[in-house]
Amino acid sequence: MDLEGVKKIYFVGIGGIGMSAAAGIAREAGFEVAGSDSKEIYAPAKDVLKNFDIRYHAGYSEEQAKNSKAGVFVLSSGEDLHNPEVKYVYENNLPHCSFAELLCEITKEKLRIVVTGTHGKSTTTGLLGHVLKNIDDSSFMAGAVLKNYNSNFYTGDGHYFVFEGDEYKAEWDDPTPKFHFYKPDILVLTNMEYDHPDLFASFEDYKSEFARLIEDLPSDGLIVYNADDPELAKLVHESNVSSVSFGIDNEADYRAEQIKFDADYTNIEVMNKFSNNITSKLLGQTEQYKTQLPGKINVYNVLAVIATLRALGFSQEQIALEILSYQGVKRRFEIIGKKNGVTLVDDYAHHPSEVKLTLEAARLKYPDSKIWAVFEPHTFSRTEATLQDLAKSFNSADEVLISKIYPAREKFKEGMITSEKVVEEIKKEYSPPARGGERDGGSDIVRLVDSKQQAMDIIKSEAKEGDVVIVMAVGDFNRLSYELKEVL
Repeated sequence: MDLEGVKKIYFVGIGGIGMSAAAGIAREAGFEVAGSDSKEIYAPAKDVLKNFDIRYHAGYSEEQAKNSKAGVFVLSSGEDLHNPEVKYVYENNLPHCSFAELLCEITKEKLRIVVTGTHGKSTTTGLLGHVLKNIDDSSFMAGAVLKNYNSNFYTGDGHYFVFEGDEYKAEWDDPTPKFHFYKPDILVLTNMEYDHPDLFASFEDYKSEFARLIEDLPSDGLIVYNADDPELAKLVHESNVSSVSFGIDNEADYRAEQIKFDADYTNIEVMNKFSNNITSKLLGQTEQYKTQLPGKINVYNVLAVIATLRALGFSQEQIALEILSYQGVKRRFEIIGKKNGVTLVDDYAHHPSEVKLTLEAARLKYPDSKIWAVFEPHTFSRTEATLQDLAKSFNSADEVLISKIYPAREKFKEGMITSEKVVEEIKKEYSPPARGGERDGGSDIVRLVDSKQQAMDIIKSEAKEGDVVIVMAVGDFNRLSYELKEVL
């Protein structure tokens, strides 16, 4: 990728959260930017394009690409040769790339920190970016909008650029995960579980991409990894790159010794193996941190950030203040509000582990409340591949509503997994919370809903003051928590 002499960059599929952020970063780097998308663009992408005065076309055509006079075309991974603009670029052999390749070139003078893993990427990237922005005026780009800034990216003059490393493919015809193109100097590994079965045939295939990412690190690079994840630990131990670890259950360089959850904060006492507490004559000393983020998964996310920043030489005092001020990212346990005593939470969880951890966090935060879980399964391939684990993910909820499977990029074929099968398997594994039980009348706790309207009607009719409703959705149901706030 060479931007020498390039003045204008054209983004095909500019309405995505990653594409729009890359367009904004390119604009701030001094390039002229334009683009196109198939449909109306919504926030946050729409706000980014407006704020940076980036013009775009609604709809695709060969003429638009031809008339753009762009030196480089950035192509969304969701657009292929059926798109006339992509077809024009390929037929004329014009310079093109993914937004990850573009950003790697734009940020080549920075130290690049890439945060990746199956879960926690956006929250960890956002938190690390937030702290480094405020301490060093560093830059970041996450896959979700940070509540502190109402944006998923920031560009500053500091030393670092923090990227969320997505393991999904970079372009339609290139299965290479995006995270390879960022060429990290520092790699933060949150965890590793099988995901994206439409792209990776097995967990071994999935894991091999993380192994390759580690192999490609420079000799003076650094890995920060979760010591409680045995598969990650094995990969790191097989490499020759310097590393530091974090964890809760296993020995680690930065280990949470005590965790206290309350309604407003999570308090974490961290043992720092590299500090020497002279007064106690013990190797290591505890450091105190507090975060607004709930649940065990966010303890891991915070530990990842602490380990990274302490390894880079920042003080506990600098880090702790900024961690406390971090409000999280939108659609990750985002409390939308309370209506008639019912608390509404919006979440992006679509992998079984994310569902389980989100509901466990809710149980910790609201121990005496009835918790409603509304879940929209995401893609037939993921639902089928993870059904065994998904069925065991709802035991912290008192009420479970399962929607039809959201197909996303997939099309239903005879023999594919159905929502009825999902409900059937959850019922087999469901064990109500200690304080839970069946509703009045003894009807099933796990129910299938045919539509968003049916889910709204059930919750409106049955939810009571003190209840908590958590909507976990990526597709048609992803605005349900907001809509419930209007009707309850």
